[in-house]
Amino acid sequence: MKPSLLNLLQIVLVLTLVCTSTTTNFAKATPFALKPLKSTQKLTAVEDNGLTTVTMIFQPDCSWCKKQGKVLAKAFQLCKSSINITLVGTKGNVRQLKKELKHYPQDIPAFIADRKFLRSIGGYQASPTTLIFDNKGELVTKKRGFIPEDKLTKALNTLTQGACKI
Repeated sequence: MKPSLLNLLQIVLVLTLVCTSTTTNFAKATPFALKPLKSTQKLTAVEDNGLTTVTMIFQPDCSWCKKQGKVLAKAFQLCKSSINITLVGTKGNVRQLKKELKHYPQDIPAFIADRKFLRSIGGYQASPTTLIFDNKGELVTKKRGFIPEDKLTKALNTLTQGACKI
């Protein structure tokens, strides 16, 4: 099998593992250029480093976002070299979104969503929403709501071909 076909089959497997209610809209959305939420953050876009990107959309006062963020924080600490993990805030002003960042590791790149980005992903209905982009920047899945730790861990492990073990 060609590596690209193998990657596609692995992503399909991940989608099956994560949840049956995922949407597979394909849209060019990353590496995306958004305004960073952290003044110390120099990065205004997800690096185009050939890695899969997992992005969580969060909003102020979202308890499920904080729970989902704990799993992503583990993945970020243990799997930086095999997967990109980012946060994108919405439904709040910059001050409110920055305040929410205290619940996540300081190193995770965090951005504020704009209309163009939200249109490119087909919008979202609730937070947290987890977006998975393949290594070419194509949006391959969008999962609304909390993903249990065991399912997200399996998905990350599959996406990184075993390189991300939490």
